[in-house]
Order: sequence, then structure tokens, then C-alpha cells
Amino acid sequence: MKRIVLYGLIVLLFLPPFTQARAQTSFPMIFSTFPLAVERGKTSDVTVNSDAEGGNLYGAYKVMFDDPHLSAQIVPPEKGWPPIDPKNPEKIPQVKSVTMRVTVAADAPLGLHEFRIATPHFGISTVGQLYVARHPIVVQQVPNYDIEHAQRIEIPCDVDGVINSPTAFQFYRFHVNAGQQVVFTILCARAENKIHGLQDHADPILTLCTPDGVEIAENDDYYGPDSLLAYRFEKSGDYLLKVRDVNYGGNSHWVFHLIITTAPYVIAVTPCAVTAGQTVTLHVEGYNLGDTKTVTLSVPSNLPDGIWNTPLSFPNGESNPVKLLVTHLPVTAVDASAFQNSSDSPLAGAKPITVPCCVCSWIASANQLQPFTFHATKGENWSFETAAERLDSRMDTLLRLFDAKGNKIAENDDAPGLGTDSHIDWTAPADGDYTIQVSDRTGQYGANCYYALTIVPNKPDFSLRLDPDRAMIAPGNRTAWFVLLDRKNGFNGPVTISVQGLPPGVSASPLTIPPGIGQGVILLSADSNAKQDAALLKVVGTAQIPTGPNGQMETVTRQAQDQTEIYIPGGGRGLYPVDTAGVAITDPNDLTVTVANPNITLQPGGTAKIEVTIQRRPDYKQPVTLDLRVNHLGAIYTDPLPPGVHIESDAVTIPADQNKGVITIKADDNAPPISNWPLAVMANVSVNFVMKVWYAAPIFLTVEPKNGMKK
Repeated sequence: MKRIVLYGLIVLLFLPPFTQARAQTSFPMIFSTFPLAVERGKTSDVTVNSDAEGGNLYGAYKVMFDDPHLSAQIVPPEKGWPPIDPKNPEKIPQVKSVTMRVTVAADAPLGLHEFRIATPHFGISTVGQLYVARHPIVVQQVPNYDIEHAQRIEIPCDVDGVINSPTAFQFYRFHVNAGQQVVFTILCARAENKIHGLQDHADPILTLCTPDGVEIAENDDYYGPDSLLAYRFEKSGDYLLKVRDVNYGGNSHWVFHLIITTAPYVIAVTPCAVTAGQTVTLHVEGYNLGDTKTVTLSVPSNLPDGIWNTPLSFPNGESNPVKLLVTHLPVTAVDASAFQNSSDSPLAGAKPITVPCCVCSWIASANQLQPFTFHATKGENWSFETAAERLDSRMDTLLRLFDAKGNKIAENDDAPGLGTDSHIDWTAPADGDYTIQVSDRTGQYGANCYYALTIVPNKPDFSLRLDPDRAMIAPGNRTAWFVLLDRKNGFNGPVTISVQGLPPGVSASPLTIPPGIGQGVILLSADSNAKQDAALLKVVGTAQIPTGPNGQMETVTRQAQDQTEIYIPGGGRGLYPVDTAGVAITDPNDLTVTVANPNITLQPGGTAKIEVTIQRRPDYKQPVTLDLRVNHLGAIYTDPLPPGVHIESDAVTIPADQNKGVITIKADDNAPPISNWPLAVMANVSVNFVMKVWYAAPIFLTVEPKNGMKK
């Protein structure tokens, strides 16, 4: 999945001054960390950088990671935090960077990890990312922007640097022996997708040069925009590695982690799916693997289904972590050479399979089609899904489904939320044989174009999404989180929502989303005596779902997918999946919200007015918009109003010199009845062109049954 960003000058209109009003109109916004990586088993200092775009880190006091193997403490500034002027206590000094001392356990998972920082005035931060590395880290020494000043390094090593200007080419000089194979790979763009405020993104390119700068090898995109370059040197001597942005761009937040290794480096694994608790044999392709073509891997029995990162063991050392799909399905590996290179018939050379199953293979030649035939019974509902890009494969999968005569009945290229991976849901119209065909949409091929195809019966189920991913609440105040319910395969039962990990003094309102409704609202409330604190939370849903033909019920729990706000072109509001969500108890907020009539009753066809009062902190003078939904530039992202009920006006604004407003809601003539449905009246405060902070008051909506209808 690629992060979409906003270019242009729009956001410049929202840059704050060097001191920031105490008004809670911002979250701490993390732009970068340097170094980007920390070594496993060590304690290291890392600088966390914000920016002038409202991202004040003043008073930072807590760091929270997505994994218990990592922890950190904020290192106070050597001279202490800048003092607040007692004559202007509403002005908070701007602090754009802080140092955190990070401790990483020896068995911490390698790779990117999310973290958030809490501050007393501005609450919990947006997502930051930090990479856990296996080896000691060499930090870029400037100036290394030309051949003459190339930084001397000893390989193998890990290097952290910054592509900080269009002319800031990075040069690294190293020595190799004849016959030595070296792998160079960079993590840069992949560390930026979750960063809210970073508008321009890096696209790094790696170039290998002779000592006098003659280019001998180059790679631009491999892991998305990030590069991978492997080279076997014929002659001993010094060489240069050049790092730059392919578009000659630069940014002080374009940090990177460069891995230069002579250890085993795996670029392809078949099968790329495994079963928990089993010992499997994997065919491997890559560099510095010696004569090893297969490795044996014991898969832990406690692994859940999903993507698992693990290194592989070779006689000459441990490899880079590879991504494998863990599945409970029977796994079948099919040799790609068994398929025809291409054919006019989509069924030619189809391999028979028994569903449900997981099939693994790779694309061996350009435009190769790989069909698999299975039997289905009328009315059966099946799900077909590929995992390729998500497993670091180079493949862009395309799925096509055919009947026994070769007629195409379904197709998918890129499925929502799966990047370039594919997904088809399908119900068999009749008994018979059908064929699911896998190919690469772009014509790529090779051992590193591998995939896992899972075929499972679709059963009633659900998933959840959370919007937004962070909240700040002053003692005695409230805010709202929205839970969006995606019902699957006929499931229409109630789902009970709970919030796990709340800090002391914070509570979450109860919520059960009833049949026929797809979202709801949770009010997070801080007690009047709640102490300053912050925590990462999980929002989960529990439901009873039928599991068999006799109506047996199973208790199913699903965790909500957290989502963070990102810029999209034109100032729209985008959402990107993240692994954490959090709440912080802060200093007094901009305002609090109350309603005169929290219990609202509507007759079908009738209207009701919700009278809203805001109480401002004395220094907060801005206009405030009111809503029951997340509404950005006219696009509705959440709408927990029950079916048949809507807001009469999209724009309800309380001017800067006023404190009262009215929201009018109306029920359609055929609005179904509902009793005491919880909603939140939100008073919105703008942070920037995308983000808002909202403070909330609860209301409870009842729609009376129409004459003659039952409740």
C-alpha cells in the first residue's frame, strides 16, 4: 500500500509561531527519528524530531511502543525545559525535538516498530517509527556529499543517515576482496508511510561506483520505492556506494537505514506459507547462500494466522528476516515449471486442487498463467486471496475465476486494504468444476515473484476499524472515538465493543452495535481527579456467530484496525492502517461541551433540536463547528446516526464570540424504531487542514415506532 501525500503550499497557512498557544489545537506530530535504527540488545539515544507544523514536544514525559521488547525514557534537556513566561502562561515554548533513551531486548523482533510520545499540554503524539537492527549502527559523518569526502566504512555494517537536500548525495567508501558478494539494501520510504505530517516522501536509489566515481551497478525500486542491490566483486580494492533521491529531492526528515551485509540474504521462499506447530522444508533463493537450496524451519505452535517475520538459519549464518504466511489450511507447493508459459485458453494446463487449501508457487516466465481447478457445490460461498506484496514478493497478482467452459465470471487486481494483492468473494451458481487463475499483472517473473493463494469457505464474520487513533482528555472532559463495523457473509448479529488498556481515571462508555447498524460511538471520559498519564489502547468487538448447519454458536472476538490520518492531494482526509491507538490525560482543554436535552425522542417524519453549549477556556477564542459525524470538506467518514435519521444542516458553527449552537436532526417517515441509541455531540477544533480535535457530550436517541409498528 502506498502512502498518498499532499503537495503544495496549503499547509503552510497553518504553521504555528515559535511559541504555541496553550489551546489544545494540536497533537505532538512526529516527523522523524535519528538514528532511524537501534541495535537489538542495547540501550541507545535517539532524537525524535517534530516540525513547526504544530508538532510541539514540550514537556514530553512518556514513550509507548507497540512491543514490550522495547522501552524508552525521555532524556530531559540539559538546561531543563524552557520556562513558561508567567505573564503569558498560555504560550508554550516550541520544542521541536527531544531525546529518548531506548532499551531493546536481545530477542526483540527485527524490523520497524511504532511508538508514541505523551506530553502534558498537547497529549499523545502521532505515530513515530523506529527500526530494530541486528548489528551496530554507523552514523553518517558529514560532509560526505562528494567522492573526495566519502565516509570510510568497514563492511559488513549498518549505516544511518539523512537525505537532507537535493544536492546531498551520500558517498561511502569501503574495501572488498575479489569474489566477495555484498548485499546493499535501504529502508527509507517504508519508514514514512505512517508519518502524518510528512508531505514529500523519499524515493532512494543506490549506485555502486569505482573509486573515481564510474557507475558499475544500480537499483532504484525493489521493496516499493526502497532499493536492493547485490553485487559480486571480481577485483579486490576500494569501491563507493552512492545514496541519493531518484528525483533529486531532499528533506531533513528523510532518514534512512542502510544495511550492507555479506551474510545470507533471502529474496524468495517457496512455499511462502507455513502451518503453526509443523517443521517445514523451504526452497530459498538469494545471495551468499552457498550451496544451500533448502532450509528446515520449525514453526512455533503458538503463532496465530497471519504474516510472520523470521530469519532463516544457514551454515554460514542467519539470514535477513523473511515474511511467511501462517495458515491453518493445508499447504501445497506447486512447481512453476509445471505450467505453460502462456495460452489462449485460461483452463489449459490447470492443476486440480481440493478446497479449502493454500497453494504456493511463483511466476517462472513472462505472462505465465497458473490455473487451478476445483469442485464447488451450488450455493457455496468461497473466498480467494493472494499474499504476495505483503510477503515482500515482487509480484503484482491478478486473480481471474472461470467456469468449466472458460467463461470469466470474476476478476480482481488490487483489493482494498491489501495493496497490490488480490481478493475475490464468490458464490457458486451451480454444482461443477471451476478454475481460479493466478498471474502477474505487469508481466514480471522470476523466483522473487512468489505468492500464496488461500481458498476458504466464507462464513459469517465481522471486522472493525477505529477512527481516529489518538485522543487527549483533560480531567472532567470527554471525547469520542468511532467504531466502524464491516459485516461479512450474512452476519447481522449484535457486536459488543470494549476498550482495553485504559489509564487510571479514564473510562469508556458501553456500546453494543445492534443488527442493521454498521458503526457506533464510544465516549472516553476522564474523571475530574484523573492524573496526567497516557496509554496505548485496544478496541475489540465480541459477537456470537453461527458456525455450523445446526446453528451452533461460537464466541468470536476481533480487534479493531487502528487508522491514522494522513494528507491526500487537495487537503482531503486519508486514513492509513497503524498498529497502535492511544489516549492521554492533559492540561485543561480548549473547551467542554454540554447539551440541554441529552435524551432525544423522534417520531417518524419528525425533527428535534439539540441545544449545545460550549464552555471555553479564557484564552480560546476560535470558531467551533458542531457535528455528530466526522465530516471533512463535505466527505462523511463516520456517521453513527441510525438508519432513517440524518442531520438537517451540514454546517453548524459557533462564532468566536458566542457559546451556543443548535443541531437539528430529522427522522424519515419510514425510519425504523430504536431505543436509547448513544451518540456524541462533537465540538470540533481545527488542528491543520486535515486533523481536528473534538470534545463531546453524550446524547441518547429514541425513534418511536410508526403507528402499527412493533418496537
